[in-house]
Amino acid sequence: MAVSLPPTLGLSSAPDEIQHPHIKFSEWKFKLFRVRSFEKAPENAQAEKQDSSKGKSSLEQSPAVLDKAGGQKPALTQPALKPHPKFLKKSRDDRKARDKAMHQANLRHLCRICGNPFKADGHNRRYPVHGPVDGKTQVLLRKKEKRATSWPDLIAKVFRIDVKADVDSIHPTEFCHNCWSFMHRKFSSAPCEAYSPRNATMEWSSHTTSCDICHTARQGLKRKGHQPSAQLSKKLRTVIDRAREVRRRKRRAQARINNKELMKKIANCSKIHLSTQLLAVDFPAHFVKSISCQICEHILADPVETSCKHVFCRICILRCLKVMGSYCPSCRYPCFPTDLESPVKSFLSILNTLMVKCPAKECNEEVSLEKYNHHVSSHKESKETFVHINKGGRPRQHLLSLTRRAQKHRLRELKLQVKAFADKEEGGDVKSVCLTLFLLALRARNEHRQADELEAIMRGRGSGLQPAVCLAIRVNTFLSCSQYHKMYRTVKAITGRQIFQPLHALRTAEKALLPGYHPFEWQP
Repeated sequence: MAVSLPPTLGLSSAPDEIQHPHIKFSEWKFKLFRVRSFEKAPENAQAEKQDSSKGKSSLEQSPAVLDKAGGQKPALTQPALKPHPKFLKKSRDDRKARDKAMHQANLRHLCRICGNPFKADGHNRRYPVHGPVDGKTQVLLRKKEKRATSWPDLIAKVFRIDVKADVDSIHPTEFCHNCWSFMHRKFSSAPCEAYSPRNATMEWSSHTTSCDICHTARQGLKRKGHQPSAQLSKKLRTVIDRAREVRRRKRRAQARINNKELMKKIANCSKIHLSTQLLAVDFPAHFVKSISCQICEHILADPVETSCKHVFCRICILRCLKVMGSYCPSCRYPCFPTDLESPVKSFLSILNTLMVKCPAKECNEEVSLEKYNHHVSSHKESKETFVHINKGGRPRQHLLSLTRRAQKHRLRELKLQVKAFADKEEGGDVKSVCLTLFLLALRARNEHRQADELEAIMRGRGSGLQPAVCLAIRVNTFLSCSQYHKMYRTVKAITGRQIFQPLHALRTAEKALLPGYHPFEWQP
């Protein structure tokens, strides 16, 4: 039995017929592993060590063949497995479909108009973009005689956004309660201003690899699910808690400032209340704060005290209670208009004795707050005595015979007075003030028919058809009195407007058309 010797004994130079095949195989195997171990890179050492065991078993099963030129075995490389293109395309399509579904799921949580998430509302109230309006909005639109009956028409009218061509994979299908409230305030005649949820139109685009919507949602979920490590040191945890408390205080301070600015806009009393800068004496800051309203920060005018001992101007607190709710604007304690009381007399006496500067030009007088209104009215009376003097001495023409430019010039002073009254008492609604004045003038002159028509127009019902026109309709359509009365009641009940006149108005018009109604005397 032949014994295989190691190649270091010098037998490798013997002829092939003397050498045993095991000796040749052993020499080749040693050279193979020695060369590969010296040539391999350090970073691939571990991978090559694993491959060597596989190569050894395969070499022992198959005969070895040396390279003729160099006598070394070329490196064996295993070809990488490539999947079929059909399966690659299928996996790519599945990934695209999954990303598209996730994108649509993220769109369901966003508002179509402003882009804000629905969870910001707190109650998660949402409304469909397509379809008819809800009952409350329908009642409001019918009251204001608006033709829009669906959400797309209403959104296009208010926000100038066309949602009829929306695609579900690009655009959200619902909008938030904030946009719904903005549309209600836009059509209702509430005294408060309507604030738009966005300054610019929200742009929506199809899903891409760098989609902002999916990226924001993924970041939000990761940030929400991230929990602080339990191995944090006590000092680091204290720093984090302090930073969180500072951020919370900043948010509260900013919310308080925004709330104060909103209350100032609601009060809207800069033209009727006096600023604290008109005080003749430079009082300390805490004293100025005690005599000023905590809503508008002006000098208290007609002050009232709440049950929580805070003092406000009467008109400011009433407007805030009406718009923002029944609570004190300073401490949010429950407060109602019936709880308002007059402050103590000592406080009122101190307030009335404060000296203020007259804001009129060329008047440097300092008067007490109690006599301020009388002093300002004396300025107005002296101004009116000079304004209404007819310097030309020509006879004044009738107002209706003048041109429009001359009418504006003559009514300028009255227009300014009416505008000042409307700003002070009616929230700036000059039209309603003028119509009400005209209505009172018609009632005073016993022109009740014209007054009724004007009142119907003011209430949004319209004056309807004239009685003579209704009589002609009844005669030409061969309607009896009962048939016409049934039609009159049906139209009035459905539309809520008196388009046709009642039967007694038709009888009065018929009497005026019959012979002998108007007095006439023929003289040859």
